[in-house]
Amino acid sequence: MISISVSRTHRAIAAALLLLPALPGRGTEPVRPLDLARQLNEAFVAVVESVSPAVVVIDVAQREVTEEFNASNPWLELLPEGWREQLRREQEQRRQQRRQNPPDGPRFDGQGSGMIVSPEGDVLTNHHVVEGAEKLRIRLRDGRKFDVEVRGSDPDSDLAVLRIKNPPADLPAITFGDSDKVRVGEFAIAIGAPYRLDYSVSVGHISAKGRSDLMGGMFDQAFLQTDANINPGNSGGPLVDIEGRVIGVNSMIRGLNSGIGFAIPSNLAREITSRLVEDGRFVRAWLGISIGALREDENVRRTVPDLEDGVVVTGIAPDGPSSRARPRLQPSDVITAVDGRAVAGPNELRAIVSRKRPGSTVVLDVRRAGDSLEVQVEPGALPPAEERMIQFTRRSRDRDVRETHGIEVEALPAAQESNGSPPGGVRVSAVLPGSVAASEGVQPGDVLSEINHQPVDSPQQARRMLEASDLSRGILLRLEREGQETFRVLRPRRE
Repeated sequence: MISISVSRTHRAIAAALLLLPALPGRGTEPVRPLDLARQLNEAFVAVVESVSPAVVVIDVAQREVTEEFNASNPWLELLPEGWREQLRREQEQRRQQRRQNPPDGPRFDGQGSGMIVSPEGDVLTNHHVVEGAEKLRIRLRDGRKFDVEVRGSDPDSDLAVLRIKNPPADLPAITFGDSDKVRVGEFAIAIGAPYRLDYSVSVGHISAKGRSDLMGGMFDQAFLQTDANINPGNSGGPLVDIEGRVIGVNSMIRGLNSGIGFAIPSNLAREITSRLVEDGRFVRAWLGISIGALREDENVRRTVPDLEDGVVVTGIAPDGPSSRARPRLQPSDVITAVDGRAVAGPNELRAIVSRKRPGSTVVLDVRRAGDSLEVQVEPGALPPAEERMIQFTRRSRDRDVRETHGIEVEALPAAQESNGSPPGGVRVSAVLPGSVAASEGVQPGDVLSEINHQPVDSPQQARRMLEASDLSRGILLRLEREGQETFRVLRPRRE
């Protein structure tokens, strides 16, 4: 059975239609408001009937958890003592029952939703639906059941692709829409299996676009927000427009019955799905640069007064992909487009670059003071966060930045030299986390003009002076930060 949930907003729309005066039609016959309501009603029914055959219910058998009850678990500590004791007893009872009556096969005790994306049997769903599963199977609306296996999964986007074992020849498939063209306020229809209520349908709107930084930045994309009811079990199911095209993959909610749900945009889902089908994984790319927003960098904005938006290069990993760019990138460069697509801020640049294939060529439109450049970079595979941090603090493969007490320096950009900075000096390009310099508050972007009252004229000179200085006696650094002169004294850290 298909159940349709319509919000008070839509009931109000229907009531308003009934109260409208008769509208003139193309001919002499007026169009009655009730006829308009019936047409809208039929439109929703048609969408559901066309999309539902390609929607699947995913039954999940989780791997058996064998860990002992851990009373010190921080989540359990939030529960009252009586509840914790009850959980401990219930776990022990289940353990005894399993020993006395071992299950004959996998126990399907989890459920999610998904959608068939190809006649060959590829099924798209959420990563969190299938994570840790011992066995998976899907059910179609016509009652057929199929075993499936994970073809590929990407935790960072919360997407996974399943492959039907021995797929039949008559599988229906969904049609993707263009999520970039979706407008706030459009109708949105969610189909899935919330609370084990298979093939439930809810109707709402696109409430917002570009929602990012959800779940503490756990995911790396911007979401569509909808007020169509999404509940546990809807995960992985489609969010479709009034034409029946999939515009999102339902993924998260914020509070039960809150009217706030989030879906992964279809354009990203389609791209990652293709890569998961081809390669079994989705490898993100990176340029090896640290970046900031032009709007938040007053010093750089003064060098490009005609620009309002863009991405400022604040640092370059010495061994990263951008260190081999042609022509070379420099700190304070402003990136305005990637492969002809404009970028207004860091999030947009990361989203575009991360989807490039490592080793492909990317063209960056760059402004360097009054000059416009096209810079070619071959992005590399995105390394783990720890390795990225090391790359930004590594001066070369055979020299350790610790020799300079945690400070890496580079030549001062010409634009900054002409912007009121002291004559000479170098720019701090990176500070090693946990180093003496970091503990004393030295920051990337600081202009270092003197070391122990001796002027600094080049990065090579600064490194030699830092390496030769006696940390036990203290090292005095004269710095400029955001137009203000200051100083820091590096001293031995107390262990």
